[in-house]
Amino acid sequence: MARKDMDQRRNLYGSLMEEVKLRIDCIDRAVRGQTGFPGPIVREFCYGQLRLLCELISLGCLIAHGDIPATYSKRLGKEYSADAIMKELEKLRPHFYPIAIKQAGWTPHGDKKMHRAEGINPPPLPKEALLDLYGHTHKHLHRGNVRKLLDSETPIEMATNFPEIVSWAQKINDQLNVHFIAISEDYLIFCMLRTIEAGGRVTTGVLEKRDVPL
Repeated sequence: MARKDMDQRRNLYGSLMEEVKLRIDCIDRAVRGQTGFPGPIVREFCYGQLRLLCELISLGCLIAHGDIPATYSKRLGKEYSADAIMKELEKLRPHFYPIAIKQAGWTPHGDKKMHRAEGINPPPLPKEALLDLYGHTHKHLHRGNVRKLLDSETPIEMATNFPEIVSWAQKINDQLNVHFIAISEDYLIFCMLRTIEAGGRVTTGVLEKRDVPL
């Protein structure tokens, strides 16, 4: 695989992760009451962001696995639905999903030492949970029908705290904060959402799997 192709995919993946980070931060500001929006609008805004985050993660997976010819098919190329993309990727490469990692000591590497990475187990947001979230957001982004509105037992929500939203956003952040994602059978992208040395920006790098101390 050409290095130029890998770098292009890494850069695009990094751009998607910058958008992921931005949307997580927007959710955080909204639930803290920093928008001035009333409760129902905050809820709708946040669930809209969560739905878009699901789509960004699935699109990131599609970009990362661009070495597979089928990812350029007309059907997948026009697809935006997170569940449809991920179901197709599952068929093409079972281990396509980002792996949340943490530092777990050091390991020898020639005459130097490297950080040894360890997968977070259980993962904060496995792909099944992401698809559950994607489906769950649907009901929060529609006003409902007349029959529901006429039901006297259906409350008009004016909540000012949103524990479920906070929990979902935290799980997404924890899954992606430091992670690996395969970009071929032999290479992977290492990604950090917030790197102090880079002014808090996303940083990415292409690594050979054989050089990754897991």
